[in-house]
Amino acid sequence: HINPTFALWFAPLNVHVAPFDDPRVRRALNLAIDRRAPAKLYGGAELASPTCQILPPGLLGYVPYCPYAPDLPQARALVAASGTAGQRVTVVTDDSPTARAIGTYLLDVLGDLGFVARLRTLSGAVQFNYIQNSANQVQISLTTWYADYPSPTNFLSGVFGCAAFRPNSSASPNISGFCDPALDAALAVAVAAGDADGIAAVDRAMTDAAPAVPLFNPRSIDVVSRRVGHFVFHEEFRWLIGQAWVN
Repeated sequence: HINPTFALWFAPLNVHVAPFDDPRVRRALNLAIDRRAPAKLYGGAELASPTCQILPPGLLGYVPYCPYAPDLPQARALVAASGTAGQRVTVVTDDSPTARAIGTYLLDVLGDLGFVARLRTLSGAVQFNYIQNSANQVQISLTTWYADYPSPTNFLSGVFGCAAFRPNSSASPNISGFCDPALDAALAVAVAAGDADGIAAVDRAMTDAAPAVPLFNPRSIDVVSRRVGHFVFHEEFRWLIGQAWVN
């Protein structure tokens, strides 16, 4: 059974540290990425849907949006305008084969943009806490977010909202350090009113600000015996085992 989830693989960009403190560089990297490549490294079209935006499909306010069709010449022009070419950039991933492979792809893209990039891999047991802590000055990393609850706020404010940024803490889900109080306020109003269009507008604005490189929405795989009946899947809670039976 292969099913969609409320989840996102993405590369947070530290908006407080060079070169990604310059929005031109953040947009450049988004433009240089061919999202089909990391999706293929994850397992291909069956298992991953490339995405340019923060909200995953199925949540209130989701409207397909991608302002970052691959355009390497435009991306290089933005980097040239920023004057950051030649700077050193370290990509921090965990040590799983998939993360290493996607991290290596990010290195290639950064190199194409004129940066001197290297990969740093950490144990999966520590990598997530390490990249959350702003004291570590991580420029770019690779991570995932699976919804804690089925609401657009879990992604838009829970990962990129001002309250989610806790400086020098290993429990700061806003890894990029992005904060726009006006967007936070607009989201709160839209969610309270159940305004899907208002939520979609916030999603587009955050995507345009480029605090991260959204890569793909992963799908969940469950392998069960043919004797299992009444398989029921939920985008947040996954396989509802209590609903199944075994013949």
